[in-house]
Amino acid sequence: MLSLVPTPLGNLEDISPRSLRALREAAVVYCEDTRRTRALLSHFSIHTPVARYNEYDDRDNRRLIERLKAGEALALVSDSGLPVVSDPGRKLVALARQNGIAVTVLPGPTAAAAAVAGSGLPGDSFVFLGFLPRSDGKKKKILQETAALGRTLVIYESPFRVVSLLAAALETLGPQAQACVVRELSKLHEEWLCGTTQTVHADLVRRPEILGEFVVVLHPEEAHG
Repeated sequence: MLSLVPTPLGNLEDISPRSLRALREAAVVYCEDTRRTRALLSHFSIHTPVARYNEYDDRDNRRLIERLKAGEALALVSDSGLPVVSDPGRKLVALARQNGIAVTVLPGPTAAAAAVAGSGLPGDSFVFLGFLPRSDGKKKKILQETAALGRTLVIYESPFRVVSLLAAALETLGPQAQACVVRELSKLHEEWLCGTTQTVHADLVRRPEILGEFVVVLHPEEAHG
């Protein structure tokens, strides 16, 4: 069986007992960065072997499928959050399904859902866009097309491009569209900037330095009340 195991976004207390058990019982824990994963396992006194998984290496995928076919229990983690959701794992899961191999997904930390829940924006239906293209033109096109659905948009962004993302949202959605930017979710310096695309963009522009990981939550409609 292949187990997709979510790992904490930043606060190690967020990992579940079920996730810890899956990591202990796996023959191998496959991951993005062996150093980060070994540190996580060491913190919880878990001694399962760790190996790097490269989604873009067909040999790696075939090797894991053969181990799964042989009956081994393997765990897949990403550096933080849930594998496959803007992280490696999709090809392996697809191959496992094609080969009739059982795949289980453990519930746990996911930055997109947590950001929507705390944003105050509509959460009954939202569109997760992951990381947008670097090109301003493509970025604006995606924002414009998706905003036409009238739903909340959720985007992951780096500290180097979050200001340009807010500038694109300001231009395509308008200055009064709702916005909430979450920095360092679940970590020591967690911060929520909520308002309009105009006010949040202005706040970020004024900062001499921007650090951390960001989740940007947008809604094309203006706030009411």
